[in-house]
Amino acid sequence: MAMTGENHVANLPDTVSEQAIYWFALLLDGSETEEDRRAFACWLNADPAHLEAFGDIERLWSGSTSLNLSTDNKVGRRAFMTGTAAAVVIGAGWVFAPHHPFADIRTATGERHRFSLPGGVEAELASDTVMSYVARDGVNGVELHRGEAWFNHLVTGSDFFVAAASGTSWSRGGRLDVAAYDGDVTVIAEQNPLIVRLGGAQTQLAAGNAVRYSDLQIGRPYEVDISTELAWRNGQLVFMGQPLGEVVRVLQRWQNGKIMIIGEELKSRPVTLVVDLERSKDVLPVLASVLSISVHRFTDYLTVIRAA
Repeated sequence: MAMTGENHVANLPDTVSEQAIYWFALLLDGSETEEDRRAFACWLNADPAHLEAFGDIERLWSGSTSLNLSTDNKVGRRAFMTGTAAAVVIGAGWVFAPHHPFADIRTATGERHRFSLPGGVEAELASDTVMSYVARDGVNGVELHRGEAWFNHLVTGSDFFVAAASGTSWSRGGRLDVAAYDGDVTVIAEQNPLIVRLGGAQTQLAAGNAVRYSDLQIGRPYEVDISTELAWRNGQLVFMGQPLGEVVRVLQRWQNGKIMIIGEELKSRPVTLVVDLERSKDVLPVLASVLSISVHRFTDYLTVIRAA
């Protein structure tokens, strides 16, 4: 039997932050009743701290997403809006339209896909990656809209490029990897050097090195462990002392739904871990026991991590 708004109030957790998570999860699931919405409105109006706590959870979910809190509207999944663009729920994940509808190749969440590109280039796409074929001055290349892709440029001496955000990585043969998330791009030269160009600046990237850039600037090259950085190609994710916040960000690329961490100190806790991508959803319960943290899955769309 479904709980009424009165039942929900009676079952609320003790702390305000936990109450905010409880309401957020209920509304996100989309199963709330009119009575639930009235109870939620009463909870919001009861104390300014309630609205502040709910806003904190909302910002953790997505910094650009707002909930319509009017009791005249349904506040479930269908009511999430950002500016003039509606949030569209596809399957078990959130997608904000438009999402490069005319892109040539894309992978679903959790999927890897390997194929050949024109001009003697092999490619492998990681989870939730979107890419298009492009050409510049007669040179074939690709534009990476979102996600991560590995390339094996087999024809030494010919040009191939990967455009991502505002920069472009140029290859004359060899293996490279490019990852583009939220405007930040990481380029890895696995074999043979690359040239990475951003605006009027360019960087020579030696094999075994990586560089990061954004719309504003390009960083300095640094050495990387190729086997660790590209472990996803072998069905693994490898973390060596990375903060829990970074581990969660990477895990989310391979899973549907949202994982939220409550507490800045918890986000910085170091994690050393090898994840089997075929069983990535089993990772958080393991971390819960190892790190003495609490992992609560509220819905298929929301998992919350907090101190135990």
